[in-house]
Amino acid sequence: MRAAGITAAAAATARSTARRSPSAAWYALRCLGTGLGALVAVALLTVVLALCPVGVGFLLLPRALQLLRRYAEFHRRLVGRRLGAEVRSPYRDRQPSPRDPAVRKDLLWLFVHGTAGTALCAAALTLCSHAVNWLTAPVWWRLLPSERDTIILLDVDSWPVAAAAAVGGVGYALVALAALPPLADLHARASRRLLVARRRESLAERVRELTLSRSGALDAHAAELRRIERDLHDGAQADLVAVSLRLGMIRRALAHRPDQVEELVDSTQRVAEQALGSLRALVRGIHPPVLADRGLTEAVRSLAAHCAVPTRTDLDGSADPPTRAPAAAEAAAYFVVAEALTNVARHSGARTALVRLRITAGAIAVRVEDDGRGGAAEGAGSGLPGLRRRVAAFDGTTALSSPPGGPTVLEVDIPCAS
Repeated sequence: MRAAGITAAAAATARSTARRSPSAAWYALRCLGTGLGALVAVALLTVVLALCPVGVGFLLLPRALQLLRRYAEFHRRLVGRRLGAEVRSPYRDRQPSPRDPAVRKDLLWLFVHGTAGTALCAAALTLCSHAVNWLTAPVWWRLLPSERDTIILLDVDSWPVAAAAAVGGVGYALVALAALPPLADLHARASRRLLVARRRESLAERVRELTLSRSGALDAHAAELRRIERDLHDGAQADLVAVSLRLGMIRRALAHRPDQVEELVDSTQRVAEQALGSLRALVRGIHPPVLADRGLTEAVRSLAAHCAVPTRTDLDGSADPPTRAPAAAEAAAYFVVAEALTNVARHSGARTALVRLRITAGAIAVRVEDDGRGGAAEGAGSGLPGLRRRVAAFDGTTALSSPPGGPTVLEVDIPCAS
């Protein structure tokens, strides 16, 4: 059983690598081009700064900084598509200024991307080119005019050596395919870290963020009330009206058609049971009883057990001292897991999923990941904007990473300290 599990995990890893490698190679190729462009941009900015003492540089500097901003914005979109998460622009004003921390960060990114970033992408693509070189050794050795050539510590001077190089190239290619996605992700994460300016938040900015989060929470609350009203109107209310009508029919049947009373009573009972089921489903949608009865960990375990995709759980409800999180925070975490697992089942094409839950005295941390196709994006009917608003109402954070080819990882942190 253990060997079968290891084989299945290795096969899943191989499939994921095969899906992610082409997009990683394309990302590395594009970043190699933008990295070479960054070197040219660094040289041009150096010239502009050198011209500042004579006055000409001050005329060119605003235009140069505007071009720098556009170049960085292009790379933010490129990195965002690679990581499957938006990389937001940190600029305060439409016209960049040397005093803006975002400009200084972009200048640092431009230099690092042009040097270390270019070297990393070149190394990744060189690895691929060498693998192709080994794989095609019989072809190019036959076509070369000379009788001898060397590829990476191997002298190819005969057909047997060329064939051996091709066989070794298979292993080389596997190593290259396995290394490409991690290298591309490393470059993307480093770029994101450089492209996001860490500014000290002012009180006004903090108030604006809290205002937006509370506004989003009110919108979500209003939408939830409309949903409850719609469900009551279309479900339980309609069934109760039907029960009332059938009771009137029973009353008339008692006087005129007693033989129909039993059938009418049976149908009325069925409609009443249907109304009761609708009300129970509505109550579970507002605040699942399992939360109050058994706690968040058992509720999440129940969600994982009922998910259409096989889902493992890693649940830790320990706290020091042991305590339950506030009911509102538990409900928010529960619905985060429910929405995430619904997306996994409907959209991901995943074979397995994993839910990690950590509950402490100060916060609830949720992580849901799957081995699906990736490419998840907000605003694509996945419910992620509503989920983000629900978490923001608690001043929590939501992070989504879903590069093409997977894996998709949703991380949510909900503060719950009193």
